[in-house]
Parts: sequence; C-alpha cells; structure tokens
Amino acid sequence: MANIFWQGVNYNIPIIYEDNHLIIVEKPVGMLSQGDKTGDVDLLNLIKEYIRIKYEKPGAAWLGLIHRLDRPVGGLMVFAKTSKAASRLSEQIREHTFIRKYLAVVHAELKPQNASWSDHISKNKIKGKYIADSNLDPRYIDKYQACSLNYQVQAYLPKENISLVEIELKTGRSHQIRAQMKAHNHPLVGDRLYGKLTDFDRQAEGPALYASFLQFKHPVKDEIMIYKNRPENFPFVLFK
Repeated sequence: MANIFWQGVNYNIPIIYEDNHLIIVEKPVGMLSQGDKTGDVDLLNLIKEYIRIKYEKPGAAWLGLIHRLDRPVGGLMVFAKTSKAASRLSEQIREHTFIRKYLAVVHAELKPQNASWSDHISKNKIKGKYIADSNLDPRYIDKYQACSLNYQVQAYLPKENISLVEIELKTGRSHQIRAQMKAHNHPLVGDRLYGKLTDFDRQAEGPALYASFLQFKHPVKDEIMIYKNRPENFPFVLFK
C-alpha cells in the first residue's frame, strides 16, 4: 500500500500498477472518486498528492479522471498521468473497448445463469434515486436513457438465498447496476437506497458491489492491460 497523506491523515491506498502514463489503484469503500460539494476527501486529490510528494513536484500534480465509481462502491480505478494517456483511454471508453466488470452479491437466485438486460434509467433522480424500467411508457422516453449490462452467475447460496454475480456494463449510467438489479427484483445486499433493510443486509457496510476487473490497451505501449481483484469483506467472504 502507498502511504498517502492528506491534511495530516495517512490513507493507505493499494496501488495495483503505476508507470509514467497511468496509475491503477483500489478505491476504498465510502470514498469519493472526485471532489463534490461535501468537501470530503476524494481519491483523485489523494493520488495527486501522492504523485506530488513521490516525484517532488514543485506544484500540484496533473491527473486525469477516466471513469468513476459511486461513493459506496470500492474496487479498481485507473487514472491518467498525462493528457495523452487521458485522451486515449477516454477514447477506448467511448468506443466500448475499455472493459469494466463488477462483482455483486444480490438477493435470490438469478435465472438464467447468463443474460443481458436492456432497460431505461431516469436521467435524474426521482425521490432520491434513479429509476430503471424494463417496460418504459413511451410518453416518458425523453426523461430516461438506455442502459444495458451483461451478467453471469458465479455461485448461489441457497441457505442465505443470495447470488454472486459478475456484471459487465455496456453503458455507464449513474447507479446503473444498483437501479437495474432493483428493477429486476434482485437488489444488492447491503444497499440501503435501492435494496432491503434486513438484519442480513445491515451486516454489510454498503452495497455489495466491487469493481473487480479492468481490461484496456495501454495508452502508449502496444499491449493489453488486464487486472483482476476480489473483495474479502462481507458478504463476498461467504463465497470462499
């Protein structure tokens, strides 16, 4: 782990990979990807500070945000250390060649084992959350946008009635996985906003969702970068 200091606090952020062009880290659960109106500590500025100190830069370090994770979601994130890298990685995201996969623990058993969901999700929050709909009334189409994902069931625990699922996003909408799982009656374990509030859910520190896989072409080198990670906290630990 890298020792990253911010206002006297030591944040141990696991650095998975780093070179002159990019840096891949494991975002902690509960941390912002980038700053917002709350003023809370965010990962983007923490990594900037890490770079400034490590390379003894006289001023603020430049760092490009390529993609985001919701605050309660942990997992793999890649940042660009140069504008060229940021441009090329962002182009891969637009062209859907930058692959992101997630592990999620959801309620009940998903059937079939593999499937693709194409829905619509509200452009803005409705009563505090985004709403996904698989059968949207055409009258409201202008207030929604398309969202789609693929999923594959990894394991099912009948006693707890929960499933471990790998999800690949085909679109990147805010709260998309959480909202789509809710719409299909398989809310994430621990999701206080979109899910249930059972004693089992309260054991999780947040939505059981983790960014577990990245695959993309290095922005400068002619090679494919593949990184995998797996969370060890509850409820993921039940599937060991």
